[in-house]
Amino acid sequence: MAIRLTDLLERIPVEVRDDVRRTLAKNRSIVQEALRTECRLVMRTAEEADENKPGGHVPVEIATGCPTVLKTVTFPDEYEVILLLGRFRNALEQSRDGVKGLLQLREFLARRPSLSQWVGVDEEKLQSTASWATTLLELLDKHDPLKKVLSVDEDILGVYEYHTRKRDRHADYSLGLLAADSRNGHADEKEVNRATIRLYWGVIGLVSEWMGCTVEDLTVVVLTHELAHAYTQLGADIEGRRWPASAFAAAESGLKEGLAQYYTDRVLRKLERRFGGALKVYEAMLPGQPEAYRTHQNWVRDYSPEAIRRAMLEVRRWGERNLADFNRRLEDAMKQLEPEDTNS
Repeated sequence: MAIRLTDLLERIPVEVRDDVRRTLAKNRSIVQEALRTECRLVMRTAEEADENKPGGHVPVEIATGCPTVLKTVTFPDEYEVILLLGRFRNALEQSRDGVKGLLQLREFLARRPSLSQWVGVDEEKLQSTASWATTLLELLDKHDPLKKVLSVDEDILGVYEYHTRKRDRHADYSLGLLAADSRNGHADEKEVNRATIRLYWGVIGLVSEWMGCTVEDLTVVVLTHELAHAYTQLGADIEGRRWPASAFAAAESGLKEGLAQYYTDRVLRKLERRFGGALKVYEAMLPGQPEAYRTHQNWVRDYSPEAIRRAMLEVRRWGERNLADFNRRLEDAMKQLEPEDTNS
């Protein structure tokens, strides 16, 4: 009988939910301020503040369960040992890497006759421990369940859900549901749609086990990514324009995910002293993620933040849906900017 991912989620301890909740409470305002600075977009315009309107507030919920796309994910019976090893990746890595230090310590103690009583264990046993841990890690890496989960072409650890106002039709981007009323030029650019972010604490707990990282570090990555979706869609520019929800829903995945990943990269690097562990987790996830989540890598390397922002505002303004449209505007923006602007 196949092993269902949903069954694995049920064994994640409820304490993980509390860790995710604490991380959210501690870091949301920090991440939001960094995103606001990077995007130079606001959730509430001055006009909305003057008229006492709520603006683009996006609540963040700690959700049980998982996105629909993961409910059918299964692993073969022979993966039982692999899934068990995944739970102990961190311990195995520490054992493998820690033996080197223990061997050095043992050598120092053996050289000092007065301390030789503390040698305790022979070198062969220590080497045997390192070899055992290395063998199990190689087996885990060869059949890593994380690869199957990360390769899913949707957000799986958290989701940015939004609604279109015209038909009040739910448009959950993470589930790939596209609003039917998306037409270039027909959506109100200043309309504020309802939106919610959901962080799936069980999935975060399971993936953090498999990655050998802390729940807090992974939560920061997921939170930053989903808030980046919110800012690139609901964030208003200086003229109060947003990315209409219907047009956002119809845009190519590589464009939307690329922008979210780009600003996740910018924020985590800007706050590296605070979120150094989260930055490492983000970088470790990238190679295993679908292409849509890696379209931003050359943007980080080859283009200025101002060029990225200008191209984003233009595709939002003109309702362009394709990654190719964004890349074309990005090239144009780089040519138009003065040399001193491109080095920001």
